[in-house]
Amino acid sequence: MKRLFLPLLACLHGGIAVQAQPDTDTIVNVYQLGDLVIRGRAQGLDLEGFMQQVKQDTSFLHAFLNMRHWPHAVEGSLHVRNKGEKETAAMYRSGRLLRQGTLAELRVDSTAESGKLRDRKGNMRYLTAELYEDLFWPTGSWKADNTVATYRRGMRGKGRLERYKEELKKFMFNPGEEIASVPFIGDKLALFDPRMTPWYDYTIAQGFRNGRSCWVFSAVAKDSLNGRRADPDATVIKTMHTWFDQRGMQVIAREYRIAHASIPLDFDIRIRVDNLLSGSELVPTFIRYDGDWDIPLHKRELVRFQLQLSDWLVP
Repeated sequence: MKRLFLPLLACLHGGIAVQAQPDTDTIVNVYQLGDLVIRGRAQGLDLEGFMQQVKQDTSFLHAFLNMRHWPHAVEGSLHVRNKGEKETAAMYRSGRLLRQGTLAELRVDSTAESGKLRDRKGNMRYLTAELYEDLFWPTGSWKADNTVATYRRGMRGKGRLERYKEELKKFMFNPGEEIASVPFIGDKLALFDPRMTPWYDYTIAQGFRNGRSCWVFSAVAKDSLNGRRADPDATVIKTMHTWFDQRGMQVIAREYRIAHASIPLDFDIRIRVDNLLSGSELVPTFIRYDGDWDIPLHKRELVRFQLQLSDWLVP
């Protein structure tokens, strides 16, 4: 069971997010894309081309790869709580990614743990904490390479479990793709598939995020369909909002909620990601995750974590 759900968590954690930004997001004009029937233009915006941009975007993945490429400071906290919202375990870490030639290493400056975070053997008791540590606090050194092509080629030579985990991350980096290997819900991740479009309202808006003019693409699961209450099991992505920089179309931010309720898999997760253009590079500045998992043969997990990434050194 662990081998089944650990990879699923990996795809959900593959993003980037941190503290709420002080800016107030402003929405200007909204264009509704009913069932993805796209007609006309929105103030010079090619809507059909924009939809392709949403599906084919790699800037978000590139920002994620920059986390293991360019030097920066990172500070993170993780909190485990029970049903009554009482904290039962926590982890705090800070460190800095260092570069020496082509080699990179994340050096931890300070760390602290409290509560029953690990078992007697020192292993994490919680799948979310295990993935958090694996994805954001790697050990040892590695060859720094932030190219998407190299990342994808590298997946071919990895073991079955690693390939499975990386395939699941497509959900985060390529919203709209069906991922058949995700158990129970893979076919419901295809936001733009004709089977799924009737269940969503799609909009494009003009707005501001983190001080930049953006196109805001939103997909929101419908409350009703054909005059009847929509089946909540028909969708997994409940909301997804993506802010694209109007100049270069990089993903400045993404927020989404995924939820599903069934006997084998019950979860409700919210993720927020904020990115920043540092020179010509898109880098993450804030990551926030708030998740509730309930899976067979494992204790229910209510875990929150956030990461702040700053002081980026990008030539």
